[in-house]
Amino acid sequence: MGFRLRGVIRCGPCGKPRGIRHTCVTSAAGSKRKGRTRLQSPLEWRCKPCGQKRGIVHTCAPKSDFKARKRKAAMAERQRKQKAARARQAGKRREARKAATARRNARRKQAAAERRARDKARKAAAKAAKTRPARPRGDSHEPGTCGDRDCPKYGCKAYWAGMEDCPLPHNG
Repeated sequence: MGFRLRGVIRCGPCGKPRGIRHTCVTSAAGSKRKGRTRLQSPLEWRCKPCGQKRGIVHTCAPKSDFKARKRKAAMAERQRKQKAARARQAGKRREARKAATARRNARRKQAAAERRARDKARKAAAKAAKTRPARPRGDSHEPGTCGDRDCPKYGCKAYWAGMEDCPLPHNG
C-alpha cells in the first residue's frame, strides 16, 4: 500500500492541480466539464498491486503474475542445470586429479625400485671388486713341521738356527 503526496487544490474545469500561476486551458464554450475548484486531501492512498486509488469499496484486481512466475521458474531451472553441470565438471576434475596422483605415485614407486636395484648392483660390484681372490696355496710349509734342516726357506732357516742356539734339549 503506497501513500502519495498530492497538491491540495484542484482546478474544477480542467482537473489539474492549481498552483500560484495556474492557467486553465479549456474553453468555457466547449467544456463539458463544468465544476468548481475543490480542495483535495493532500494524501492519496493507492493500491500497490493494481495501482488504483484505494477506497472503502476497493476490490483489487491485480494483473496476472504468470509471466513473472514462469520467468522465475525458468531461471531456477537454468540455475539447477548450471549447478549440475558445475558438479559434473568438478567430479571430472577430481577424477583427473586422482588419476594424475596415481600415475605420479606409480612413477615414483617405479623410480624407487629402479634406484634400489641400481644401488644393489653397485654394492655387489663394489664388493666383488673389493674381495681378493684366495691366494693359491700349495702344500703347507710350517717351519716346526719341516724336517729338513737344510730347507732354503727363511722361516725354516730361522727356526733351525734358533733350535741350535736353544740350551734346552730338543729332539732335533
